[in-house]
Amino acid sequence: HLLRRVTSGGAVLGELDGLRAVAILPVVLFHATLSIYLKGAEGQVSMITGDGAVFRSPLGWIVANGFLGVQLFFVISGFVVVLPFARARLLGVGAGGRAPSLSRFFLKRLTRIEPPYVIALAAFYLGTLAIAPQNAHIGEYLAGLVYMHRAIFADEPWAFFISWSLEIEVQFYLLAPFIAAAIFSVRPTAMRRAILVALIGATAMLAARARLAGLEPTPLLGPLQHGSWLGSEIAFFLVGILVADIWTMREVRSETRVSHFAWDIGWFAGLLSVIASYRVLEETPWGIALLLTGLFMMTLGAFRSRIVRAVLSIPLISAIGGACYTIYLFHFLCVSLFGRFLAPFTTTAFERNVLLVALPFACAVTLACLCLFPLVERPFMYSNWPQLVWRAVRERRLGVLRALWG
Repeated sequence: HLLRRVTSGGAVLGELDGLRAVAILPVVLFHATLSIYLKGAEGQVSMITGDGAVFRSPLGWIVANGFLGVQLFFVISGFVVVLPFARARLLGVGAGGRAPSLSRFFLKRLTRIEPPYVIALAAFYLGTLAIAPQNAHIGEYLAGLVYMHRAIFADEPWAFFISWSLEIEVQFYLLAPFIAAAIFSVRPTAMRRAILVALIGATAMLAARARLAGLEPTPLLGPLQHGSWLGSEIAFFLVGILVADIWTMREVRSETRVSHFAWDIGWFAGLLSVIASYRVLEETPWGIALLLTGLFMMTLGAFRSRIVRAVLSIPLISAIGGACYTIYLFHFLCVSLFGRFLAPFTTTAFERNVLLVALPFACAVTLACLCLFPLVERPFMYSNWPQLVWRAVRERRLGVLRALWG
C-alpha cells in the first residue's frame, strides 16, 4: 500500500497512472542513454567527428524523442487539474453546482507539489556541492525554489535543469481555474469544443515556432525540444482540457458508439503519430498537428480502449505512474551520479549500448526512485498533513505522523 497513490476521493484510476508511466519511462531512458552516450566510447567518437547519425537510426530516433513524455505530462495535467471544474460547471457536481473553491485548489497544489520539490532541490544542491562545488550557486536554487530560474537566469545551465517543465506547470496552475471558468461557461457542447479546437490550433502555431526557432546541436539535431514559457506549451494543456470535456459529458451517456478495440488501434496510431511528429516538424510546422493529435488519441484511448487500458492498469505499471513526480524529481540525480560508472562499458555499437547498458540502467533508476516515493511524496498526498505535522510538534509526539504512512 506504500506504493499506492492517495487521492482526495479515495479512488485511483489505474489507467491514468499507467499513462503517467508511459510518459515518465521514455524520459528516464532518454536521459540515461544521453548521459552514458556522451561519456562513453560512442559519444567520444561523435563529439570528435560531429556525427549524430546514431540518433537518426530507428532505435536512436525513438530514444532521442523520449523527451516527448513531458508533453504527454502537460496533456495529463490539463485533464486532471481542470476535470473538477468541468464536472462542477457541466454536471453540477459540487456544492450548489459551483466550481471548486479557489483557495482550496491553490492550497492543495502548494502542499502537494512543494515539499517533494524542496527535498529534491536540497538533494541536487548537496550532490552538486559534493561533485562539482564550483557549480553549486545558491542563488540559482533560491530562484528555482519559487519557480523563477528560467525567468531570471534564462538558459544558463544548472544541475536541476529539468525544473523547466515544472515551472511551466506552475504557470498553468495559476491560470487553470480561470481558463476552466471561461471555457466551461459556454453551455452548448458543439460550440464549446469548437472554441477549444480553435484555441488548440492557434496555440499550436506558437508551439511550432518555438521548436523551429533553433536547432539542437549534435547528437540530437532537429527542432528544439520545448518552449520556455506557458504560451509555447499551452496547446498541450488545452488538449487535456478537451479530453476532460469529453470525459465529463460522456458521464451523462450510457455507452459509446465506438468499439473499445477501435480505441486500442487509435491509441497505437496516436503513439506512432507522436514518434513521427518531430521528423515531420523538421520539414514543416504542421508536424505539431501530428504531435497534438497523437497525444489526444493516446490520452482518450487510455480510458476508452480495452487491451491498452488493461495493460496500463497492471499494478507495477500504475505504481510507476503513480510515483511519476518522485521519479521526475530524482531520476536525473541518479543518472548523473551513477551513469559515469557505466560509461566504460559502452562501445561504438549504439544499439548494444541502449539495450544492454542504458535500458537496464534506466529500469534500475526507475525502481530506485519508486522506493523513494513513500518517503518524499506519498505523505504529502494527504490533504491534512500540515495539521498532523503541527499536532506532532505541539504535542511532541512523532507517533502522530504514523498516519501519513497508514
